[in-house]
Amino acid sequence: MSLPEFLFRSDGGFIRIPVWGHIPLDKPLRKIISHPGFLRLKGIRQLSFAHHVFPGATHTRFEHSLGVYHLTKLILQRLVTNPLTASLQTSSFYFDESACKLILASSLLHDIGHYPHAHIVEAQPLTSQNEVIFANHQDLTAEFITETHRQFGCLADVLEQDWQLDSKAVIDMVVGRKALKYSKLISGTLDPDKMDYLMRDAHHCNIPYGNIDIERLIESFVPDAKRRRFAITEKGIAPLESLMFAKYMMMRNVYWHHTVRTFSAMLKRFIQDALDDSQFEPDTLRRIFYTASDERLLFDLRAALNTRHILSLSLIQALIDRQPYKRAIALDLHTDAHLPLLTALSRDARRRKLKEQAICALLNRKFRLNLLGNEVLIDMPSQKTIFDLHDFCELQIYYAKTKTFRPFSQSGLSAFQTEFIEAFERTTKKCRVVVRADILQKVARVEKEIIEILLSD
Repeated sequence: MSLPEFLFRSDGGFIRIPVWGHIPLDKPLRKIISHPGFLRLKGIRQLSFAHHVFPGATHTRFEHSLGVYHLTKLILQRLVTNPLTASLQTSSFYFDESACKLILASSLLHDIGHYPHAHIVEAQPLTSQNEVIFANHQDLTAEFITETHRQFGCLADVLEQDWQLDSKAVIDMVVGRKALKYSKLISGTLDPDKMDYLMRDAHHCNIPYGNIDIERLIESFVPDAKRRRFAITEKGIAPLESLMFAKYMMMRNVYWHHTVRTFSAMLKRFIQDALDDSQFEPDTLRRIFYTASDERLLFDLRAALNTRHILSLSLIQALIDRQPYKRAIALDLHTDAHLPLLTALSRDARRRKLKEQAICALLNRKFRLNLLGNEVLIDMPSQKTIFDLHDFCELQIYYAKTKTFRPFSQSGLSAFQTEFIEAFERTTKKCRVVVRADILQKVARVEKEIIEILLSD
């Protein structure tokens, strides 16, 4: 098999981005990153509301996508030049020029469907009829790749003409069609997406939790042809542990930071109120989200709102003015006997809103207030897991001496076993009640009654 020469080209100059420094470019790559469809990612923040807590966290999906491309290229260079990795390729799982181009293009465009706050609102029930309003960002990949821009055409044309790729194959890779030969290479326990965002997010938040021995980890990559994914050699165990621990620490301290989660809960309740009260049609709301940048979104939502509608206006104004609700009550889900009942609230927007209104009604009775019903919010943790356990359990270690693969989770060589990971999950997730700052003390006085409302069937 001939060496894919394009993996080592730099005829398009260089670009410098934080974390990875000087990245070589080629002409087909430049055609994509200078296209308006890709440049829109400069307006989509990587970490949503996190910049309110970590002021440096204003980095975008644009530089992240370049970082993922860069790491993918390093991995592919390893796979095509190392005798061991070459020997493990098969007639059904190999890395020739066509395969490398497909994987590289898919890694570069893996976030092309992103829109502001997508991870907060996508695939979430956001009305009192529990309707899902916003598409998963991967499902918008085809829309953005085939969208035509004046003078520039569409990204699909660039893929077809400059990359000599079938644009539909790239879309299918990004969307995650499981039957595709290489689809597991850009999403899973060992993927360049995770490797970049953990390092990049920690760098911009200026915290020490995202350090990963990337060079050593990539050096350990080998192809696992049977499972069509990456495996690692024994030398990759320690850097893989650093990646997994970084993911846990970043979840605990950044991604699930209580203030970030509070802003997220406020945005979701605003959307729910605005839809329930017919302030927006779902199509109008989708158009605003899918076309706006992070800087514009909240202002566009307020501008489109009937400003006489005080209930929705108060929440959107608080988001614009950076006035987050305050933590009032926290329940550790891993110790609560009512876990199934509380967990159901994360999937049932109607029931959650009714309980929030019931708590406001309680406060009105107790303290002669005039709360409207959205001054108290229930923040339930995401149903997403920190680690994809199924994918993790499939990860293999390759032993060069015996030329055999063995599951990482059964190797006995790492503390990161299934039970350990499940314990991480249980101890991190909490149910919180967050409230408008001026009623915090009153809420503390009736905490027992509020918990009774939360746990009532």
